[in-house]
Amino acid sequence: MTSWKTLLNRSYVPYSRSPRACAVVGQSGSIYYGVRIESASFPLTITEYQCSIFSCLSTGDKPVRLLLPADSPAVPALWTDTYKLDVRFAGELPDLPAGVVQLEGELDIASKLKSLQEYCVVGESKFPVACVIKTGQGRFISGVNVELNDWQAGLCAERIALAKALASGVSTFHEIHITAAKGDFISPCGACRQVLVEHMPYQKVVLYHPDGTMSEHTPAGLLPNFFNGKSIIS
Repeated sequence: MTSWKTLLNRSYVPYSRSPRACAVVGQSGSIYYGVRIESASFPLTITEYQCSIFSCLSTGDKPVRLLLPADSPAVPALWTDTYKLDVRFAGELPDLPAGVVQLEGELDIASKLKSLQEYCVVGESKFPVACVIKTGQGRFISGVNVELNDWQAGLCAERIALAKALASGVSTFHEIHITAAKGDFISPCGACRQVLVEHMPYQKVVLYHPDGTMSEHTPAGLLPNFFNGKSIIS
């Protein structure tokens, strides 16, 4: 069973040094973990609420309960109001089955990317995007884009996959595969390029374009002369 201490230690907080965590229980009865993931570009920081709620939604589950450590700050109304969450402070995390994060077995990546698009929450853009990250352990973690009426609160597929990985204790990555159903040339947005370059700067980015072609890149190649935050820490 995962403890609050273990979960808090999975936070990526090199700038604030203030780890934060929460967990969401889905309608299925599964639990989805969330941690704070900071970016050198501070506004791109992923909150623990985004991490856990979007992890739940990205599997097709519905978030119903938000669990917090006893000393957590107040939850922004955006999350409780949007998803009608039952908020509870928990001394210990419950022993519930973990929501599916890592995909097991051999994977037909192109087919999986296509099937994942049914979980996208894209009421605003109508532009579904799906991705899978291959971890250092050779497993795959999926992500789809999730939007809210408040456009700034949603996250792209790439950042959701990365957040799910970090919250589950994975921190090494080999490659990421990305597709979208529309457009001529699929490519991560600027925000995703910044976050990816902070965690896997020279690993492979494989783009699956709507016309059936593919192209390979790296986050550093997609974001030349990137800012990595070393100046902030020093």
